[in-house]
Amino acid sequence: MSERFAVSSVQHRAFGKLIQVIFNEKFLLRLTLAEASSLSFALVAVRNGISPEHEIFMSPIASDMAFIGAVGKDGIRIAQPEGELDFTWAEVEALAASLAAAIG
Repeated sequence: MSERFAVSSVQHRAFGKLIQVIFNEKFLLRLTLAEASSLSFALVAVRNGISPEHEIFMSPIASDMAFIGAVGKDGIRIAQPEGELDFTWAEVEALAASLAAAIG
Protein backbone atom coordinates (compact mmCIF):
# COMPACT_ATOMS: atom_id res chain seq x y z
CA MET A 1 0.00 0.00 0.00
CA SER A 2 1.13 3.52 -0.75
CA GLU A 3 0.23 6.78 0.95
CA ARG A 4 -0.88 8.06 -2.46
CA PHE A 5 -3.24 5.18 -3.22
CA ALA A 6 -4.92 2.20 -1.58
CA VAL A 7 -6.35 -0.81 -3.41
CA SER A 8 -8.80 -3.24 -1.85
CA SER A 9 -11.65 -5.53 -2.81
CA VAL A 10 -15.21 -4.79 -1.76
CA GLN A 11 -18.50 -6.56 -2.26
CA HIS A 12 -21.28 -4.85 -4.22
CA ARG A 13 -24.86 -6.13 -4.05
CA ALA A 14 -25.36 -5.99 -7.84
CA PHE A 15 -21.84 -6.32 -9.31
CA GLY A 16 -20.33 -8.77 -6.82
CA LYS A 17 -16.62 -8.36 -6.13
CA LEU A 18 -15.24 -4.94 -7.06
CA ILE A 19 -11.76 -3.49 -6.80
CA GLN A 20 -11.73 -0.18 -4.97
CA VAL A 21 -8.95 2.34 -5.53
CA ILE A 22 -8.61 5.43 -3.37
CA PHE A 23 -6.16 8.11 -4.48
CA ASN A 24 -4.87 10.59 -1.89
CA GLU A 25 -7.50 9.39 0.62
CA LYS A 26 -10.18 11.33 -1.33
CA PHE A 27 -10.68 10.19 -4.93
CA LEU A 28 -12.52 6.86 -5.05
CA LEU A 29 -12.92 4.51 -8.01
CA ARG A 30 -14.75 1.19 -7.97
CA LEU A 31 -13.79 -1.15 -10.78
CA THR A 32 -15.20 -4.46 -11.92
CA LEU A 33 -12.64 -7.25 -12.12
CA ALA A 34 -12.46 -6.83 -15.91
CA GLU A 35 -11.97 -3.05 -15.59
CA ALA A 36 -9.27 -3.47 -12.94
CA SER A 37 -7.51 -6.00 -15.16
CA SER A 38 -7.72 -3.71 -18.20
CA LEU A 39 -6.39 -0.75 -16.21
CA SER A 40 -3.53 -2.82 -14.78
CA PHE A 41 -2.54 -4.03 -18.26
CA ALA A 42 -2.79 -0.49 -19.70
CA LEU A 43 -0.57 0.91 -16.93
CA VAL A 44 2.04 -1.79 -17.53
CA ALA A 45 1.88 -1.25 -21.30
CA VAL A 46 2.54 2.49 -21.14
CA ARG A 47 5.14 2.09 -18.40
CA ASN A 48 7.07 -0.46 -20.46
CA GLY A 49 6.76 1.57 -23.66
CA ILE A 50 4.70 -1.15 -25.35
CA SER A 51 1.74 1.16 -25.90
CA PRO A 52 2.09 4.50 -27.69
CA GLU A 53 -1.01 5.89 -25.91
CA HIS A 54 -0.78 9.35 -24.42
CA GLU A 55 -3.86 8.98 -22.23
CA ILE A 56 -5.61 6.20 -20.36
CA PHE A 57 -9.32 6.85 -19.92
CA MET A 58 -11.80 4.60 -18.17
CA SER A 59 -15.33 5.31 -17.00
CA PRO A 60 -16.00 2.45 -14.56
CA ILE A 61 -19.56 1.16 -14.49
CA ALA A 62 -19.78 1.03 -10.67
CA SER A 63 -18.16 4.40 -10.01
CA ASP A 64 -19.24 8.02 -10.23
CA MET A 65 -15.77 9.15 -11.33
CA ALA A 66 -13.60 8.41 -14.36
CA PHE A 67 -9.95 7.42 -14.42
CA ILE A 68 -8.01 9.84 -16.62
CA GLY A 69 -4.26 9.37 -16.74
CA ALA A 70 -2.08 11.53 -19.01
CA VAL A 71 1.07 9.64 -19.94
CA GLY A 72 4.25 11.69 -19.73
CA LYS A 73 7.98 11.12 -19.94
CA ASP A 74 8.42 10.60 -16.20
CA GLY A 75 5.12 8.90 -15.34
CA ILE A 76 1.39 9.47 -15.37
CA ARG A 77 -0.63 12.50 -14.26
CA ILE A 78 -3.96 11.33 -12.81
CA ALA A 79 -6.85 13.81 -12.87
CA GLN A 80 -9.07 14.04 -9.83
CA PRO A 81 -11.68 16.56 -8.68
CA GLU A 82 -9.28 18.32 -6.28
CA GLY A 83 -6.45 18.58 -8.83
CA GLU A 84 -3.93 16.31 -10.45
CA LEU A 85 -1.61 13.68 -8.99
CA ASP A 86 1.73 12.96 -10.61
CA PHE A 87 2.78 9.31 -10.37
CA THR A 88 6.34 8.25 -11.12
CA TRP A 89 6.88 5.11 -13.18
CA ALA A 90 7.71 3.24 -9.95
CA GLU A 91 4.34 4.31 -8.49
CA VAL A 92 2.58 3.33 -11.73
CA GLU A 93 4.18 -0.10 -11.48
CA ALA A 94 3.10 -0.40 -7.83
CA LEU A 95 -0.48 0.59 -8.72
CA ALA A 96 -0.62 -1.94 -11.57
CA ALA A 97 0.73 -4.69 -9.29
CA SER A 98 -1.74 -3.77 -6.53
CA LEU A 99 -4.65 -3.96 -8.97
CA ALA A 100 -3.49 -7.35 -10.25
CA ALA A 101 -3.05 -8.68 -6.71
CA ALA A 102 -6.50 -7.51 -5.64
CA ILE A 103 -8.10 -9.30 -8.58
CA GLY A 104 -6.64 -12.54 -7.31
